[in-house]
Amino acid sequence: MWITIYYIFCYLVFGYTMLLMASYMYLVIMSSRAQRNLGINIPDDETIKYFMQGSPLTPAVSIIAPAFNEEVTILDNVNSLMKIDYPNYEIIIVNDASTDHTMELLINEYKLVEVPYDIAMKVQSKPIKRVLKSTEEKYSKLVVVDKEHGGKKADGSNAGINVCSNKYFVCTDVDCIIEPMALYRMMWIVLNSHRPVIGVSATMLMSNGCIVEDGRVVEAAVPNTLVPMFQQLEYLRSFLISKLGWSSINALPNISGGFGLFDTDVAVKSGGYDPTSMAEDVDMLLRMVTYMKNTGQDFRLGQVPKVCCWTEGPGTVKTLCRQRMRWARGLFEIISNHRKLFFNPHYGPIGAFTLPYIFIFEFIAPVLEMTGFLFMIWLVLTGGVNWDSAIILFGMIYIFSIFMSFFVLYFDYSAKAVEWQNTKISYLKLLLVTFLEPFIYHPIITYCSNVGYWRFISNQTAVWKPIQRKGVKKKKS
Repeated sequence: MWITIYYIFCYLVFGYTMLLMASYMYLVIMSSRAQRNLGINIPDDETIKYFMQGSPLTPAVSIIAPAFNEEVTILDNVNSLMKIDYPNYEIIIVNDASTDHTMELLINEYKLVEVPYDIAMKVQSKPIKRVLKSTEEKYSKLVVVDKEHGGKKADGSNAGINVCSNKYFVCTDVDCIIEPMALYRMMWIVLNSHRPVIGVSATMLMSNGCIVEDGRVVEAAVPNTLVPMFQQLEYLRSFLISKLGWSSINALPNISGGFGLFDTDVAVKSGGYDPTSMAEDVDMLLRMVTYMKNTGQDFRLGQVPKVCCWTEGPGTVKTLCRQRMRWARGLFEIISNHRKLFFNPHYGPIGAFTLPYIFIFEFIAPVLEMTGFLFMIWLVLTGGVNWDSAIILFGMIYIFSIFMSFFVLYFDYSAKAVEWQNTKISYLKLLLVTFLEPFIYHPIITYCSNVGYWRFISNQTAVWKPIQRKGVKKKKS
């Protein structure tokens, strides 16, 4: 009996691995096709700016950035938002009852005073105490919302939606540093589409290791420490292969809460962000897709291949694990709350293809990997390992993972998604972590995912803790 179970499990793992590799190859092909199409349809930044800058058809955008205890980076990041090159936008900073000097810094730096403001409670959020604007014309784009503590970014984002009046809004993290041309790149996809665009995802990378001057990344560099370096490679794969590939068939499963553009009306009619969710960005996008499909409306979701946003990621294993356990809980929550969409062609390519893929190859994978690891230990202890087969299978998986990382680095180089300050050193660093990732980073993520799943199943209280920011390097005078 045990021999039968052994062979069944081995064939199951082998078949699962082959399917996983095939799905990755499919995304590689689709992302390559999307890159070619975008290369034809999306001009360079200056051309986009030329057509959009003076056009009355260019939509106004509200940038919503919730902040809680962000005194280390708040001024740099607001300055970054001020430097965005776009003809018509407003910045809405939502202070979620910070207990540090965040609000004080904002008031003093930007000469803020309380103003009367017409607030429509379009989506659920904690009460707004006051709205402040600057007395100086140069800060006229800035609106600061001071609200009661909601404890979640989603609540702050909803408060920003209640204040904004523009057709589109961008939700971002206040610690993010935005590329000056980011809104032009995102809105070009909106204006260049024959179908209504309800959401646009933008490529986002780690700001760890970058040099910042006056709220802008002036020297893009790969981080110098392993934990952020692994994440940089992971982000490149996620945005340039996975998301770009899915967007080519209008099946984008997620628009990052770090920097994403949404149709305000559709977001409001879908209920906005869910403050109780651990994956509020995925949850809202799926509810928006559900709303559009249930009301019979056509739509499009887009992905910008060029980097638009830089974010400070976890710098230690401890903070990384805390973040990824929360993400794993969020994934389990999405699987549970939106199960009617899975394998359901009524909800288009997202229901028919993307969500089944996420369930089979992202949700189940950590559990299968952990089971396989424990099974391998048992086989080693009982002398049941076929070492020749094990080495061949491991070598095949390892070589394939190296190929995937090599491809995304080539993709980054050819598409010029990022203009690294020192190209050779940057790519050498990323090549180094490519070889180390399967042995160090991937096991950590697998462990964190399983712990997150267990905490969701056991109904442990979910506590959201923001990452402690160290800030970014500033250019020396």
